[in-house]
This record gives sequence, C-alpha cells and structure tokens, in this order.
Amino acid sequence: MDFVNRSFASVLPEGSSLPTPSIDFSTIHFTPSIVTAILCGLTLWYWWAITKAKASRDFIDGNYNFDAPIIGPKNAVLGRLAFFRNGPKYIAEGYAKYKDTFFKVSGNDLLIVPNKYLQELASMPPEKLSLNTAIVDAFQRLHSITNVITDHSLQTRMLNARLTPRLGLQVPAVQEQFKKYLPIELPANSTKEWTSINALHLARRMVHRGVATQFVDELKENEEYIQTAINYSEHGFKHNFAIRVFPDFLKPIAAQFSPTSWGVDAALRKSRKMLIPLIENRRVLQRDPDYKKPEDFLQYLMDGGIAEGDDDVTTVQRLMVTYLGSGPSTIIAVAQLLFDLCVHGEYVEMLREEIIQVLTEHNGFTHTALAEMKKLDSFMRESQRLSPPTLLGFNAIVRSDVVLHDGVILPEGCHIQMATYAIGMDPEKNGPDPERFDGLRQYNKRKLPGQEKIHRFTTTADNNLHFGHGKIVCPGRFFADHSMKMIAANILLRYDLQFPGGKKERPGNTSMYDVLIPDLSTCVEFRLREDAGRYNW
Repeated sequence: MDFVNRSFASVLPEGSSLPTPSIDFSTIHFTPSIVTAILCGLTLWYWWAITKAKASRDFIDGNYNFDAPIIGPKNAVLGRLAFFRNGPKYIAEGYAKYKDTFFKVSGNDLLIVPNKYLQELASMPPEKLSLNTAIVDAFQRLHSITNVITDHSLQTRMLNARLTPRLGLQVPAVQEQFKKYLPIELPANSTKEWTSINALHLARRMVHRGVATQFVDELKENEEYIQTAINYSEHGFKHNFAIRVFPDFLKPIAAQFSPTSWGVDAALRKSRKMLIPLIENRRVLQRDPDYKKPEDFLQYLMDGGIAEGDDDVTTVQRLMVTYLGSGPSTIIAVAQLLFDLCVHGEYVEMLREEIIQVLTEHNGFTHTALAEMKKLDSFMRESQRLSPPTLLGFNAIVRSDVVLHDGVILPEGCHIQMATYAIGMDPEKNGPDPERFDGLRQYNKRKLPGQEKIHRFTTTADNNLHFGHGKIVCPGRFFADHSMKMIAANILLRYDLQFPGGKKERPGNTSMYDVLIPDLSTCVEFRLREDAGRYNW
C-alpha cells in the first residue's frame, strides 16, 4: 500500500493519503462464472483502450516502409530502451556516418532526414507534413492534452495573430510582476554574503509568473493558479517520457495507469474550477458598452472560440495546452542560460552594460529595447546551440506520400526529424571551432553586410533548427525570447552570480531519449549589487 501512496503523492492534495481498504480478500471465492466475467470485462476494457488509442494514432507507421540503417538495436522495445538510455550517442553516431542521407534511431520510431531536404520540406502544408500530428503522438493518448491539438488549431492561430503582435503591449505588465516578485523568488538581500538558489526552481517560478501575466490577468498573482499551471505542464512533459518506452500494444494500458496522466487530469479539472467562473464573469461584464476587454491570451481564446463553437471547457483546455508549449522548454533554457553566465563570467559586465545602455535610451523595458539587446540575444543563442532542450528537431509526420526533388519518396506515416544539435555543432554549418562557447558568435555575424536579421535568437535557418523552420516551426519562440531576455536582464541589473564557491565547471546535462535536462540539483549563488537600487525600471 505504501508504494501506491507514493505513486499518487503528486496528484493528491497536500497532507492527504489514500484510505486503507477494509476488504478481507480471504472471504472472496472466485467461481468459474466470476472468473469468466472478469476476463470478459478486462477483454472489453482492453479493446476499448486500443480502439480509443488507434483513433489518435493515424499516420504513424510509415517508417517501417522506408529503408534506412537503424542505429542501435533493431527490435522495437530494445531500440526504445537503448535510445532512452543513450539517445545522444546514437544520434551522434548516425550523423557521423550518414549526415548526407537517412538513418533511424529508437528502432523504426524516428527517421532522421538530412539537412539538404530542409527547404522543400519546410514549405509543405500541414496536410502533407504535420507538426501537430507528431505532437499528438508524443503525448501518447493523453486526451486532457491532445483533444485540442490539430492542424490550424485556434490556440496556434491566436498565438500567431493576436498574442505575438501584441507582445510589446505586455512588456510593462510583465516587468511590473518581475520587479515585484524577483526579490521574493530570489531573496539575496546582502551585498556581502552569497545566497544559494536552485537554478531550475528560480527559472520555473519566474517563467510561469511571466506567462500567467500574459495569459490570465486576474490570476497573475494567484499562487494556486500558478501552481496548477506548473502541475499541468510538468505532468504532461513527464507523461511523454513515461509512456514513450512501452511497446505499442501496452501503451493504452500504461497510459490509463500512469500517475503522470492522473496529474494532468487533476490539474485540468482544477483549472476549470478556477477559470470557468472567471470566463462567465467576463461575459457578464461585456454587456456593459463601456467595458474594456483584457489584453490577455484567455480573452483572445474567448473571442476566437465564438466562430469555433467552443464551450468554456474547451477554452480552458486550449489555454492549458499552450502552457505546456510555453513552460518546460523555456524553463530549461533559462536554467542553462544561468549556468553559462556562471561559467563564462567574462561576458557578464559586457552584457550588463548593454542592458543599462538600451534601457536608458528607451526609458525602461519595451519591445524595441528587448530587440536592441543584441549581445544578450547572441549569448542566448550560443547557450541554446550548445545546450539545447532537445538534440532532434523539425518534428513532423508525413500525412500523404512526399516525393522529394531527387525522387526519394517519404511514405505516408513517416515520423521524421533532423539532428539539430549535430547540425549546430557541424563546422561546415557554423564555422570553425564549433565546440567552443563564443557568446558573441551571432552578434559578430549580424554586423556583416545584409546579415542583421539573419542571426537572431528567434531566426530559424538551415544551421539553426531548434525552433524548427518554415511551416514546421514553434509559434511561441518570440514569447520565449521576451521571457528569457527580461528574466536575464533583471537578474544581471541587480545581482552578481556564480556557482557555489566560485567554481567554473559547468554541471553535466543528463538525457532521456533525445531530450537534454540540466542537473536538477544545481544551485547558483547570488549577491545583491551595491548599485542595484540605481536602476529602477
């Protein structure tokens, strides 16, 4: 019973536990008819689970119909287990041997496509090559997430058409929250003593404060809501890891009994209780002709959902799914950025000077000011190049046969990706000495004639595919860019930072499949700068 209690611990209310059953199983007698009924029930349940799962797994078996060398074990289960444990090794081996042609990793699960096909694949519509079909498959039958993920989904359209063009309007509100809560999340109040803070925890809290401010104005300071959003996104993130390794025929059962799926379901139920009354109240207020709608993502979804016929439950799910896309990867990127600032302290004063100069010229944080932080932008891109969230990218599933320019046919159902980290480390793609951290690598490239807009953090190219490219691209990259720059700038303005004891050695990343995860226990020491009070933007 203790094992079950531990499994449920992440989804039960704090301080509660599962009741101890009072059934005396020794009194139960299993007659042949009872056994038959149980077996029939289990068979029907399994059939239902398989049928429900297959409905969400169209177009995923095409890799078996494409001939390419498999790196690692060829057996499906052994291949997944090996890729789970040593994903970086197999990707590096495949790229070294076959970078100009195709190879597979994780058995037949993933077909790695050479970079030479990027431009023609990136221009294909989702009816031919679908990012969202791949995302649905990644979250393995978790309907609390996948029900609203489709090509041309409302949340993606609202992100592109409403939120991203208005990011500049959000900057003052986000900065107000960061200015108020950074001293609470980072309580380093002494100019003499160092205060140790877990880097990932700090990144998580600051990223979600910024997101909440732009997503639901009324709840931007509500701790219960912020924690609910964290729970939803992080349980969803873990669910992908937990289920991915199972054989296909066991995934429906594993998904039903996974604590990660229970965690997502519990967070979604809680978010409905908090958000649906708020949505209903906004609709009442809208009857007043003088009412001014909030400029937040929830309102954009409410407005766009009218034409879609969305009910309030669907609107809430669309909002929470967007948290999943905007949370974990940005949190990891912020933590990696803090680590690189500690290791490469020679850049800190240069970056701080740029931040002060830009904010002075623009009288504080604005969209334009963030765009002018070119050295910080370059440092962020170099951090991402060497420590990306994933080693693979340009993630998509072929929805109908694709004929490439040289006659190669990608059959319907192929799950393709590109070796984005290996491409970023290839001297043919990124110049000499790619393994060296050069925080001004992209800054110097931007100074070349005609190169100003090409080497930004958010710009995708054949040598920078961490956000995808063309139509297979992350719609939230500009949102992440703002969050990272504002968090880094606020920290650099007010604090000195270092690894404990002034160490310069960067903690190693761990990996699961193709995902890189910074050391979860690593702390960074902060000390309040003596001139911190001078910059009151």
